[in-house]
Amino acid sequence: MFLLKQLIFLSILIDFNWFKKKLISLNLPDWLETFIIFSIELIVLFVIARVIDWVLNKFILLIVKPLILKSKRKWVDCFYEENVIDKIAHLLVAFIAYYNIDKIFTDFPKTQLFLDKVLELLIVVFIAIIVDKSLKSLETFSANNEKYINTPIRSLSQAGRILIAFFTVIILVSVLFNLEIKTIAGTLAGTSAILILVFQDTINGMLSNTQITMNDLIRVGDWVTLNKYGADGTVMAIDLTTVKIKNFDKTISSVPAKAFVNDSFINWRSIKKINRRRIKRHIIIDISSIRFCEPKDIIEFSNIPLVKDYIKSKQDDIDTYNKNHHANDPKNLVWRCQSNIGIYRNYLLNFIKQHRDIDESLTIKVSQLQCNEYGVPLEIYCFTNTVDWIEFESIQDDIFDHLYVATEYFDLSLYQAPSREDFKTLKKLH
Repeated sequence: MFLLKQLIFLSILIDFNWFKKKLISLNLPDWLETFIIFSIELIVLFVIARVIDWVLNKFILLIVKPLILKSKRKWVDCFYEENVIDKIAHLLVAFIAYYNIDKIFTDFPKTQLFLDKVLELLIVVFIAIIVDKSLKSLETFSANNEKYINTPIRSLSQAGRILIAFFTVIILVSVLFNLEIKTIAGTLAGTSAILILVFQDTINGMLSNTQITMNDLIRVGDWVTLNKYGADGTVMAIDLTTVKIKNFDKTISSVPAKAFVNDSFINWRSIKKINRRRIKRHIIIDISSIRFCEPKDIIEFSNIPLVKDYIKSKQDDIDTYNKNHHANDPKNLVWRCQSNIGIYRNYLLNFIKQHRDIDESLTIKVSQLQCNEYGVPLEIYCFTNTVDWIEFESIQDDIFDHLYVATEYFDLSLYQAPSREDFKTLKKLH
């Protein structure tokens, strides 16, 4: 800390009189003498600022960071991850430079005024960034804490960030043009009704854009789907009032920015993060082809490796049940037996599990949906190891090609609406 204090007051102790006497003794032209003095003073200011910034960063790295890592308070981690402490260090450097600028540029009052103005603007911006980052840290903390996850902290924080941005602009204008804040506020109040009426779409777009950014709804490069606007493709640009989407058919859709706030849409970004894409399709089994398995069927199906263990385990369970309930007659309602659709369903499940392009760590299931006038739907639900469109479709097609063909081995039929050829065949039979 002693070294830090010495660096802070270093600019105050610098005296350029000896350097000026040397320049005078050289009898240099006035413009050259002025240029040299100005250049040296500017370099000194820059070096002092950089040294102080370096010392503060070392202090943060060697002392503050270990303390934060040891801390068990999650909100401290959130503040550190948002670089709030680094921004505070930059603010301190700006303050030190601001309060010592007059000690360096004593011979250049106009330059001093200019640098004062620049540093004032920087200080305002740094304070706004620190408050904004602090509020964002609070959002992250509340979102990851079950105690505060259902509280309005996030909404209040977002509103606060918008207000901070608004007041920062007002203060910057006040500093830049030497205007009183109440004068700017009065001017805005008097013209607000006209401005809102004229720039209604722009204001709505700006507010929507702010919400899109703050809530991280979409990013450039995201794959989004908006059925209402017929858009299905990649986000190309996020403008003030519109979002441009390049559809997969190579057309461009311009969607109002407020649609991503007010309407429902799908963002497929998460599938790119995990590099997995879901298959969720069903096949329809003709209900008239569903039946109990005969003993010969059990023997035949047991030769299929993917269901061999399942059939044995299931049959043992059924035999035990029938024995305990004295159900030896198939006509007895208590009697249990395996069905061809049950074995086929487990065959599909094991086939998908052992498929090299399916991720076993994610949900895999084959289940019956509600039967309807077409038959019994069997839904296949799993995730591929790729999100590439062409590869995904190829994997899905290969799986269902096999499933369609495999039904006949289990004496099952797929439903298909009667075609012209079916009516011709029926006519010949009559």
